Amino acid sequence: MNALSLHKKAEEARESEDFTKALTLCDQALVEYQKEGNVAGFAEVLSSKVLTLRHLYEQTADQKYIILAKHIAKASVEIAQKGDDPKALAIPLFNLGKTQQTLGEYTDAIENIKEAIANLMQNPPPHHNRPSVVLDMTLHLSVCEYKNGDKSALERAEKALLDLAAAEEDQYEKDVWLSGGYIEIAEMLRADDPQKAKEALQRAKELIDANPKLILRKKQLEKVSALL
Repeated sequence: MNALSLHKKAEEARESEDFTKALTLCDQALVEYQKEGNVAGFAEVLSSKVLTLRHLYEQTADQKYIILAKHIAKASVEIAQKGDDPKALAIPLFNLGKTQQTLGEYTDAIENIKEAIANLMQNPPPHHNRPSVVLDMTLHLSVCEYKNGDKSALERAEKALLDLAAAEEDQYEKDVWLSGGYIEIAEMLRADDPQKAKEALQRAKELIDANPKLILRKKQLEKVSALL
């Protein structure tokens, strides 16, 4: 099986909550990407591994998973930087930023997500060269800026959600990003504006209820709902 096929199967396993299989497939894809000389693929499958570890952290609250995720994310960025393909950098930078967001390291997260957006627009990787990808990054950036003290970022986050809802995108991918965005906004507003937080959570619930494939999002929804 080639690297891309293994990579896709790793993504499917992660979304199905088979995290052990997802991690194993990521490692198998790494070996195949190295054989192919595909630096972008090598760095991106490390990013996929980071996402799996972040989900394990969310479900177990075990700090070891998020610490490991952070350092693998940094490795994926360094590998992409040392390669000869500028299109390899945006996704690793974005996933490092999201991991730093999870850790509450908002200043670093903002810096890396901004760099990811700039890199994506200047050197778009073929599989991510879509306006919706920029919008998803912008949404995460706005959440980090809000949590870092810039309350005007709420307006930017809401606009990114509206634009993302109107974008042409695979429905599953769109539902993942939109539901995740509403959950992020609900979590960040739970102290500042509980009513608006509940409204955002309801929007997320509607998306999740309509799409049974959103298994991981449903668990995230339940976790944030318990806080409101």
